[in-house]
Amino acid sequence: MNDRQFLWGLSSGVSVFAIAGAFWFGLGISALPRRAGWLIFAPATVVQVGGCAALLWAAARLRRKSRFRASELLQIDDRRKAETRHIRAGFVWTTVGQTVLIGSAVFWCVRAHLEQMIWPSIGLVVSLHLVPLAKIFHVRAYYFTAGAGSIISLVAFSGLTDPYGLIYLGGGMAAVMWVSAAYLLSNADRIAGRALREPWTV
Repeated sequence: MNDRQFLWGLSSGVSVFAIAGAFWFGLGISALPRRAGWLIFAPATVVQVGGCAALLWAAARLRRKSRFRASELLQIDDRRKAETRHIRAGFVWTTVGQTVLIGSAVFWCVRAHLEQMIWPSIGLVVSLHLVPLAKIFHVRAYYFTAGAGSIISLVAFSGLTDPYGLIYLGGGMAAVMWVSAAYLLSNADRIAGRALREPWTV
């Protein structure tokens, strides 16, 4: 792993957080009372779209700054190829585990007639799946994202009445995702320098 490849990968993480934040923000907007009217929905939609677009643009700039191309993965030495395979395998297995846990949680909530617990359950799983990713990608900031998202999701389990539960969960998760993305962007070089000083599993 070198700094160019690391920053290239980190830009992907920023993009994921940008899109995830927009999703959760949209979920919160969807729970607003219809009587709120366009004076609330219009600015909220502008924030949703604008926030996501700004972070995606910044992620693209970071990707260009790295000067790394995916085609270079075919030309790296054997050790870096082994590192890349390990990262990919860890990411795939973590994604599979996340998908299975979300599916199981939704199934259980429906069977138990606790549909109001579906979104907090998804938020908790999505947050916790960042714990192994923090280790795989050597990005300690992911631990903060996992912890903050888990706390917000657990509070949502406490039974906040609708629509306030979804507004809280959606807004809270969106804030965590977008703050995390902004932190990664602002500290990309420092995060890369620290990560590259650590041993990488092959």
